[in-house]
Order: sequence, then structure tokens, then C-alpha cells
Amino acid sequence: MIKINLNPEKVKKKLERRKIGIEFLKTKTVLYIGIPVILIAGELLYLTYLNVTVSKLQEKKQRLAEERARYKDIEQEIRRLKKKVAEAEKLKEETKLKMAIFEKLSSEKTDFIPMITSIATSMPDGIWLSRLEITRSRSNLSGFTFNPRFISEFYNNLSKYYTDLKFKSTAREAGKNVSYYSFSFNMGKWQVAEKEKKE
Repeated sequence: MIKINLNPEKVKKKLERRKIGIEFLKTKTVLYIGIPVILIAGELLYLTYLNVTVSKLQEKKQRLAEERARYKDIEQEIRRLKKKVAEAEKLKEETKLKMAIFEKLSSEKTDFIPMITSIATSMPDGIWLSRLEITRSRSNLSGFTFNPRFISEFYNNLSKYYTDLKFKSTAREAGKNVSYYSFSFNMGKWQVAEKEKKE
């Protein structure tokens, strides 16, 4: 039997429906399989990204820990150096203080040699000194002689060098075989004699 299709449009529609159905099923299959595959791939990419980020952060954390340890070492070194600097500053201040004291002493230092020379040149023959004390401000001397005239001559000679010259004591004393005169002077305000100033 031969079939004749008197309505070819119906067949075309059925064929088109079948084609659409297959294509639709193919599209559904692609969607049902493709979307989860894409989501899984996206998750895998995201997890990979997170793993890379985590590993970078761990490396950074380790680097920071190493830098912190190095920083602590450097901080200890800085503290040690600060301590040394403080000690050096203290030593510097002590040295400055010692130098200032030394300079003050050397500037205040009175040269006693001119004083001693003035006493020695003022002393006439026949006078012996038993004690001589010389300080910056005052001087004391004691001695003896056989002739009291030498005491007054010595006093006059010393008055050229000392503006504040006083007899402390004068006494006649007797020894075993001989008598002599002992004397003491208090002297202050030493000055250079006029003859020495002119020279």
C-alpha cells in the first residue's frame, strides 16, 4: 500500500517538532552537565586562587617573622649602643670636668718660686730660717739670728714684696752656750717689687 500524504505540512511540523525536541534535549543536556562543570571548574579555580593567596600570605608571614626577629636583634644592638653612648657621654663629661678643674687649678696656681726668691734675696747674712709656710694668700716664717738689727733689716727688705707684713713674735732666747733672737712674721698680699717690675 502506498501512502500518499495529502497534507505535507503536518509531516513537516512533526519533523520540525522532533528536530526541536532533540535540539532542545541537547541544549538541556548541555545546560544540566555544562553548568555544574562550569561551577566545579570555577570552584577549582577559586580554590587554586585561595591556595596561592594563602601560600603567599604564609610566605609573607614567615618573612615578617624573620624581619621581626632581625628587628629584635637590631633593637638589642641599638640598646647596647645607646648604653655605650651614655657611658661615653658620662666619661666625656667626667673628662671635661677634670679638664676644667685642671685648668682652674693651673690658672689659680701661684708660682711660689718668685715668693721664695724674694724671701731668699731679702734675707741678710746672719739670719737662719727654721720654718717657712707659703700659701696663695698668706705666708708665715720663723727663724733666729744673733743680732736683732738683722731682724729689722729682713723686715724692711720683705716689705718691698709684701704689703701686709706683721711681726708675730720676737724673743730673746738662750741656748747652752749662746743666746739668740727668735722671730716670726705673718705675711700677706705678695707683690712684685718695683725694681723687678721695671726690668
